[in-house]
Amino acid sequence: MQSGKAASAKKGVPQPPQSARAPCNTRPSAKQSAKSPVARDDLNECRYCNRRFAADRLEVHESICCKSAKKKRKTYDATKHRVEGTELEQYVRRGKNLSSKSSKQVPKKDWRRTHEEFINAIRAAKQAQAHVAKGGKLTDLPPPPPSSNPDYVQCPHCGRKFNEAAAERHIPKCASYVFNKPKPGAQKGKASGKK
Repeated sequence: MQSGKAASAKKGVPQPPQSARAPCNTRPSAKQSAKSPVARDDLNECRYCNRRFAADRLEVHESICCKSAKKKRKTYDATKHRVEGTELEQYVRRGKNLSSKSSKQVPKKDWRRTHEEFINAIRAAKQAQAHVAKGGKLTDLPPPPPSSNPDYVQCPHCGRKFNEAAAERHIPKCASYVFNKPKPGAQKGKASGKK
């Protein structure tokens, strides 16, 4: 019974045949047009961007396209645009500061020496493990050779070594520390005490 009622309801509503439907989008999509471009003989190609234009518009376009091709486009700073006009603007770094940091000469790394030190450290660690596995003590082995990095800067006050950035921060502070300065009475007292 139910199927009979449903069939009669369908009969009352006219439906267009499937083949008679017109497509909702009559223009080809961008993907379709890119795959099969329609070559029109009445259009000429721009020398700069390879786009095609009517002959009367090509001269105007090429004059503009030539100028824009020569210009270097600025990179868009989304952070600057987003923060502009807010209280956060004072905390954002300016583009000039960022470019000056990147333009500094980066010292060339001595990768071969660093690699050799790394390999020697691994060999020393393997020897130590093998010695301990045989039942020996670590105190029996000689200490591994110290690695010296010529890129480090030695502090003239305390003798410690730092990379350049850390040395720039450390040395002024270390110069002002009291414990790094020789005590005026200590040297005289030691000299007189030894006699």
